[in-house]
Amino acid sequence: MTGSYSYAEPVTTEPPLAERYDSAEPVTWNGADVYPLYSEAVGISPTTVTLTLRSASLRFGVRSLGIGLSVDHGHVLLEGRQLRGVDVWSDAMEGGIGLQVCPTGPEAGITLTPVWVDATDATVSWSGNYGMVITRERTGTILHCSTGVGPPDFGELVVELALTDTPPPPEPPTEAGRYRDALYELAVAMHGRGEEDQARQLWAQAAGFGHLGAAYDLGVVRYRGGDYAEAEHWWRTAAENGDLRAMAGLAEVLARRGNVSEARVWRAACAGESQ
Repeated sequence: MTGSYSYAEPVTTEPPLAERYDSAEPVTWNGADVYPLYSEAVGISPTTVTLTLRSASLRFGVRSLGIGLSVDHGHVLLEGRQLRGVDVWSDAMEGGIGLQVCPTGPEAGITLTPVWVDATDATVSWSGNYGMVITRERTGTILHCSTGVGPPDFGELVVELALTDTPPPPEPPTEAGRYRDALYELAVAMHGRGEEDQARQLWAQAAGFGHLGAAYDLGVVRYRGGDYAEAEHWWRTAAENGDLRAMAGLAEVLARRGNVSEARVWRAACAGESQ
């Protein structure tokens, strides 16, 4: 199986592309510059790295396709954890996913590499006919990725990359924020009396002021009612701010909705936080 990109070869390259790289510089293959990685400086300001899937084409022997993101002189902020790197799988990139990169010095930069899961469920990179053809468009940088399985095919995974400054988080209204606990407790009382509509409205107000328990409880109510999209929204709101119960709930609803890769990420984050 080959992708739609023009640089695809019907026979295996000898020696494999991975054996030709001796630095971050490209090698020439089939008239194209093929890179082992993509790197870019991010400066000293918090930066959002957005990865958007253009296309993915799994060949025999590959179970999942993704992009590995690592940070030099900084970290990725994910579910309240500071990570040096993270693998982002193709289904998580559908519609675009934004990752917050927090620099710790002026030399901060990101590095992106193709990764894949092989037939043994091992996560692999830097082997075989692995590499990227990089093109530029008005909307961003396009990474045309080949895994190391079989002959080169730079249509296997095509991802759009964009970097933007991360906006500061909005400040909740100070006066209204003082009432969030009272709103939450009143919602709990309403729910206990069977007044679920009023409880949901009050929980939504409390969650809007940053009450993580209210966001979690809204997710529970929506999940039990079969509204999985709303459950995902509220559990994600709490999970992204470190609520362990919401992380577990979000993983469950994502798996139920077919987003298995992101569910795996949240389960791992929940397990790591609970240790």
